Amino acid sequence: MEITVTPEVANAVDAAVSGANSAIIRQALAITGIGMLILFVSLLILWAAMELLVRFVKDAPKSADDERMGETDEAGEIAVKAKVAAAAAGYVLSKKE
Repeated sequence: MEITVTPEVANAVDAAVSGANSAIIRQALAITGIGMLILFVSLLILWAAMELLVRFVKDAPKSADDERMGETDEAGEIAVKAKVAAAAAGYVLSKKE
């Protein structure tokens, strides 16, 4: 049993397939376009919100207490560095003997 395809059937199949493919591609492009639009609009909204926060929310001016606290942090850091240096020197001297 041999199957023969007439030109009318071939043309009908080609028309149906090409119409379905173009509709699917058109729908896929529409979905992609909508997704890109949503993405960029949300990025613009996020950018605008960050700009507003930067403009309207300022850092509070530093008080005298904050400056004194910074000085004690530096003094504490120097003390820690001195202790580490003393420990390292002691370790090196103990290894020489």
